[in-house]
Amino acid sequence: MNLERIVSLTLRIGVILSSALVILGLILFYVEGRGVTINSSYFDLTRLAYGIAHLDPLAIILLGVLVLVATPVIRVLELGVNYVVSDKDKLYVILSFAVLTLMLVGILLLPRIVG
Repeated sequence: MNLERIVSLTLRIGVILSSALVILGLILFYVEGRGVTINSSYFDLTRLAYGIAHLDPLAIILLGVLVLVATPVIRVLELGVNYVVSDKDKLYVILSFAVLTLMLVGILLLPRIVG
């Protein structure tokens, strides 16, 4: 399987899985009849895991969003690994991992520093 097919498959799976999780969460909200204001800023990984285990609609929606955010990160990682394995231009290896690092800092560290 070539790189383009792998990356394409990763993007498709990520978007489909993310969409399915968000739709499932919305259906659960509708079934439960919740009429609450949603504030997702208090969620941490422990609460998220607990919520998913207990089919909390908001936790499932947040998992869908996390999958959607993780999809391009995985894509960049796949491209970087491919460049290392195929021994192509070292500049692309450095750039791929620089982009990956910046994405992870922006996603994981910045909210903790700012918030």
